[in-house]
Amino acid sequence: MPPPRTREGRDHRDRPRAPREKEAPEKWDWNCPETRRLFEDAFFRDEDYIRQGSEECQKFWTFFERLQKFQHLKTARKEEKDAGPPERSIPALADLPRAYDPRYRINLSVLGPDPRGSRGPGGRLPRDRVSEFRRALLHYLDFGQKQAFGRLARLQRERAALPIAQYASRILQTLERHQVVVVAGDTGCGKSTQVPQYLLAAGFSHVACTQPRRIACISLAKRVSFESLSQYGSQVGYQIRFESTRSPATKIVFLTVGLLLRQLQREPRLPQYQVLIVDEVHERHLHNDFLLGVLRRLLPQRPDLKVVLMSATINISLFSSYFGDAPVVQVPGRLFPITVVYQPQEAEPTTSKSEKLDPRPFLRVLEAIDSKYPPEERGDLLVFLSGMAEISAVLEAAQPYASHTQRWVVLPLHSALSVADQDKMKSMSVGDPRTFPFIEPPPPASLETAILYLRDQGALDSSEALTPIGSLLAQLPVDVVIGKMLILGSTFCLAEPVLTIAAALSVQSPFTRSAQGNPECAAARRPLESDQGDPFTLFNIFNAWVQVKCERSSNSRKWCRRRGIEEHRLYEMANLRRQFKELLEDHGLLAGAQALEPGDSYSRLRQRRERQALFQLKRQHEEGGARRRKVLRLGDQDGGSSDEDPARPASQGAGGSVDIQDVKFKLRHNLEQLRVAASAAQALSREQLALLKLVLARGLYPQLAAPDPFNSGRKDSDQIFHTQAKQGAVLHPTCVFASSPEVLHTREPEARGGEGSRDDKDKMSSRHQLLAFVSLLETTKPYLVNCVRVPALQSLLLFSRSLDTNGDCSRLVADGWLELQLADSESAVGLLAASLRLRARWEQVLARQLARQARRRPEEEEEDEDEEEAAVHRREEAALSRELLRFAASQVPYSLRRLMGLEIQNLYVGPQTITAAPSLPGLFGSSTLSPHPTKGGYAVTDFLTYNCLTSDTDLYSDCLRTFWTCPHCGLHAPLTPLERVAHENSCPQAPQDGAPGAEEAAPEPPQKASALQRPYHCEACQQDFLFTPTEVLRHRRQHV
Repeated sequence: MPPPRTREGRDHRDRPRAPREKEAPEKWDWNCPETRRLFEDAFFRDEDYIRQGSEECQKFWTFFERLQKFQHLKTARKEEKDAGPPERSIPALADLPRAYDPRYRINLSVLGPDPRGSRGPGGRLPRDRVSEFRRALLHYLDFGQKQAFGRLARLQRERAALPIAQYASRILQTLERHQVVVVAGDTGCGKSTQVPQYLLAAGFSHVACTQPRRIACISLAKRVSFESLSQYGSQVGYQIRFESTRSPATKIVFLTVGLLLRQLQREPRLPQYQVLIVDEVHERHLHNDFLLGVLRRLLPQRPDLKVVLMSATINISLFSSYFGDAPVVQVPGRLFPITVVYQPQEAEPTTSKSEKLDPRPFLRVLEAIDSKYPPEERGDLLVFLSGMAEISAVLEAAQPYASHTQRWVVLPLHSALSVADQDKMKSMSVGDPRTFPFIEPPPPASLETAILYLRDQGALDSSEALTPIGSLLAQLPVDVVIGKMLILGSTFCLAEPVLTIAAALSVQSPFTRSAQGNPECAAARRPLESDQGDPFTLFNIFNAWVQVKCERSSNSRKWCRRRGIEEHRLYEMANLRRQFKELLEDHGLLAGAQALEPGDSYSRLRQRRERQALFQLKRQHEEGGARRRKVLRLGDQDGGSSDEDPARPASQGAGGSVDIQDVKFKLRHNLEQLRVAASAAQALSREQLALLKLVLARGLYPQLAAPDPFNSGRKDSDQIFHTQAKQGAVLHPTCVFASSPEVLHTREPEARGGEGSRDDKDKMSSRHQLLAFVSLLETTKPYLVNCVRVPALQSLLLFSRSLDTNGDCSRLVADGWLELQLADSESAVGLLAASLRLRARWEQVLARQLARQARRRPEEEEEDEDEEEAAVHRREEAALSRELLRFAASQVPYSLRRLMGLEIQNLYVGPQTITAAPSLPGLFGSSTLSPHPTKGGYAVTDFLTYNCLTSDTDLYSDCLRTFWTCPHCGLHAPLTPLERVAHENSCPQAPQDGAPGAEEAAPEPPQKASALQRPYHCEACQQDFLFTPTEVLRHRRQHV
């Protein structure tokens, strides 16, 4: 607004003001803030080329100050008048003139204040000053165009210098004659940035270029957009999981291989593309190999589709022959000079033997670099090490050195690889993976393992056909385990909490490495930790963070830092949660939520203005951030970045620095819906949490780990767990149970087997637990990541794929590796029958829901019928949830142990000669019993086999039963050899130290009584025994 008028000289206090028109020119102050604001109001409006408050506005004033100094120098004015042509002319490239000429300047008009009136912005400004400002602004725009011209010429020279530039016409000519072309070139030849532009210039208007990584899609799209002079996000764009700059005007799109596979699933012929470029095809991974197989099937159906395979010069003939001897255009690479400097390793005394890497040689390399180069010279150093332990050792030594010298920013970079990344070919609906045209077929054992995995997950039935849940999993672009959680969570009104947990388990751990040993972070995070497991801890953290974002978003970064949480991971969780929710809504598993609109017009107007302000901040950040180079701060070891100008924040708004991630978060998400969901999640009842744990357990099954029986006597860091395939796994350091493993111990030693037991192996309790885990990571040790504790008996009865029993059902074996021994057969039979009913009802509810999802009738004439059906479905879900909770709360004492290898080999009785099924009315409902062809016993369902387990009281053992007298207590009874040994080990009157000759009164034949016992002849006492390996060692100690 114009400065206020004054009367009789009043209001002339120290307030800065714009000079008046009649004042002398030498008194005019261009540096006056009020003067600058008036000119900005007049010339830098929202619709103008330069906007008020933007970075471009700051650059103009800097230019203006320099221009003022230049114009006050007479010599400078003379040089300007007599200026000749430039010394060096720019070569003509891409239709550019050889040199810049003022006649090429931009033809535009700069709008300013109306000189005929005094109203409006700048109406009271002096006319000569307005003209001077307009001339300076035109000079600035012309200067900017001249700079852009120079940058463009330099860019064209760089493009022409790339090795691939000489092969552009050859690539296009070859592609015109063939459907598939292989472009082979080393890194740096320019194939990734130039080939898409060659195709665009040749007339192809719909080009897709796949990249194996998201960051490559973004960086390549920016570079190609800059080189092709298109506005970023228009002709050239990228499409990754959470972001897309694609528009109807986009002609070149960079996208990940996974996204293209999803597009293939929706539109198998890919009609939207004319050319497909598969970049980095030499990086052999599942998605790339799978894409090549799909493209080879697609090409005969799309003769107009062109495919360009771009690879490093590695195994080129393999890709060429796979596509019918496709032609190869080989581009030479560009070499840079490399100097090898050997750093001699000094002999240093070792004080102790340690497996930890010695970091001193690496510190000497840093010292050598510091002594050779000045501090102001920038550079980077990559150190390649063999594992996380070695990285940690060097990191711990290098960080103090960096803090002392203030010349290094030390950052770790490592990745913990999963033990098995399961194959999901079936989910892509390509039929039998054994017949899929892989470029190099995987080993048959790997395919069988993948098929078995999908069968264990319930995606395939016994005939390898997709189950109803498998058909839906094939449509969800998520991992099988996460997909199962989402589908199962859509029942029982648990969709909202399952959305959050599934998203949290799909991103990397949000806990920072530097906070693991920080007691302050641990104390601040402790109220959010859940003793139920990591998924519930992440669930609590996300909900608390959402509340912070809604109430005081400016403190969310500080809130995360105090708790040792990386906020970027929470943003990823929010994005994934939204994507998962949209997937469930699209597939009819979740009703679409209506956006909560403010009730009054003032609130709606305020909300609209807030979004407009957020869009303005985002636009300013994108405009300014593209021009600034990011550098790392010294002393910032967490990978933070700053501008090259530390005095200027990354984004400027009305209130100072702006967190651009927070701006994007508020634009992308409905905060009110998130807040309501977070509040409801924090109010979940105990029963809902128990039901949620059952849903998670079924989704994660069969990824279970059993605790080692001796864990109760071990310290926290030495807790051991065993999975079916991996023994000796440990808890990941970020696991909530790693600091409090006592919640996993059996805390209820009951009467039978509880007294005098050295471990938990034979302990009878109703509180045995298993760990359901998301992933098993193999680094220096096998680590269990993201674990939740579940009741052992109930989980195995409800979810196991194979369940075997003995004659009275008191002994159960789940999935062939976990044995459950119940105290009495009556309770065992009752629990087994209840689990069969619950499994059948759960499958019926799920199948009905999936059938409703598959129908998805949008017509309104059947709306009443659908509403009635939905009400019946909700009543069934409620009844099933009550019964599941009662079953999960059942208290039945039992023992839990993991079977050993020899026990598994002798687990089943085998095929029987008597095939007549027993009559067991009511025990297994209406199931028909049939003899199992391999295990023996009788198959009740596809997962339950009755009376197939070997027993110690079988006919063979009865033949070995003879009368025997105990030498210690005088017991005289008919016992088998195994029973004799068991009595000797537990006889209350037997000597505790195992005196020599204690076994001499037990003359027993060298018969094998069990899978663990073998005949043993002692050379010292010349006696024959039937001993387990432990008993052999115990006996040998008697002769020492």
